Amino acid sequence: MKDILVMRDLEQIKAISHPYRVEVFGAFEGDQPQSAKQIAEKLGEPHAKVNYHIKSLLKVGILELVDEKVKSGIIEKYYLPAATKLVIDKSFMQNVDDDVLQSINQASISIFEKISADFYKSAEKSNNGLPKFLDYHNDYYLTTEESKELIGKINDLVKDYLTDKKDKTREDTRTFSIAVIGITKMSKNKQQRG
Repeated sequence: MKDILVMRDLEQIKAISHPYRVEVFGAFEGDQPQSAKQIAEKLGEPHAKVNYHIKSLLKVGILELVDEKVKSGIIEKYYLPAATKLVIDKSFMQNVDDDVLQSINQASISIFEKISADFYKSAEKSNNGLPKFLDYHNDYYLTTEESKELIGKINDLVKDYLTDKKDKTREDTRTFSIAVIGITKMSKNKQQRG
């Protein structure tokens, strides 16, 4: 499994723009192959529904078929994500038409909805005193270059800090989701582009 899959194809972006596919993609943890049945059990969803979305992600190369096992005369297929992180190719963004922009926006919304759902689930549970945090900074004025620089620094810091934190066997650990969101605010008086 690669660290990053650079998406250069509109079909890949459209495939991951479906909110449920973001959830299916996120259900794979680490480098342990999983079947559609295992993912369906983890998500509490029907096998057929999960299998359909896995096939859609497989078709565009976001998931990979890594193993097949015969169990009770049935072939069970095992999958892994092609990479732990998906990014859109910068050159692809230069010739953006309405169809591409709509797909990118939907993918962003789908990812945000997944993050929001995880946050609300966590907020509703006591979690035995485990930390939950949401840090919010607003109304800063940045150039496009400054925003790219900030995103790069945050990504480098998070990646560097989390490098050795994938080991589930370390003592006294819990699973955390870490999300960093930066948005361009739109005001009635001034349309901003970012």
